[in-house]
Amino acid sequence: MGLVNLNIHPRSTTGKNANRRTRAAGRVPAIVYGKDRETAMVELDTQSFTVALSHLGGRAAIFNLEQEGVDEEHIALMREVQRNPVTDEILHVDLMEIPRGVDVTVAVSVEVVGEPPAAVKNGEGSVALSLDAIEISCRPSQLPECIEVDISELELNDKIFVRDVTTPVGEIITDEDMLVLNIKPAIIYVEEEEEEEGIEGEEGAEGEEGAEGTEGEDGDAAKGEDKDKDKSKDKSKDKSKDKSKDKKSGD
Repeated sequence: MGLVNLNIHPRSTTGKNANRRTRAAGRVPAIVYGKDRETAMVELDTQSFTVALSHLGGRAAIFNLEQEGVDEEHIALMREVQRNPVTDEILHVDLMEIPRGVDVTVAVSVEVVGEPPAAVKNGEGSVALSLDAIEISCRPSQLPECIEVDISELELNDKIFVRDVTTPVGEIITDEDMLVLNIKPAIIYVEEEEEEEGIEGEEGAEGEEGAEGTEGEDGDAAKGEDKDKDKSKDKSKDKSKDKSKDKKSGD
């Protein structure tokens, strides 16, 4: 992989107001630091830096730094990009210089390649990616764009771990027992509408029977009450008749 060139310009002013003026002029405040060098304050052309980031395509941001009037080139790894949380404007960039001839450990993105397995094609399963990047150690100029993982020979429930992955250059640093991806079974939902309807029908029938039973009991109770009322009325009539007879006989 060829390194992306990035032009840097010396910067002599510091502070919030100075940084605002720098950004208003179309440049981004930045610093370059390293193990065996003094921290340098620089500026980056905003447009050029944005284009450089887009050329990386998700790869680790390692740049070949170029400065006007300086023949020696430097390689730097982008460590941090500060952005405005609302506008997403780039506010500041930190670049760490990497000495030439020294390996660097960088996370390289995982790319799934190959023909989808039969289980994925027929809907029985799907590809579940658990690890989207793997750390490798290599020279900056040899850093691969991505690490390819071929899934064409996989079957349902098959898994790929870091130990199963190979890198064209350098050494893999990520724990070899970490899961990269697997072909997981698809979740199948079974419709139970008929069974639910049957249960509802039984409950409805029981409800009707219960209602009829309650109604019958209430009816019998009501009839009993009516009979008692009739008996009490008859008794009252008999008593009144007896009293009238007694009065006549007394007369």
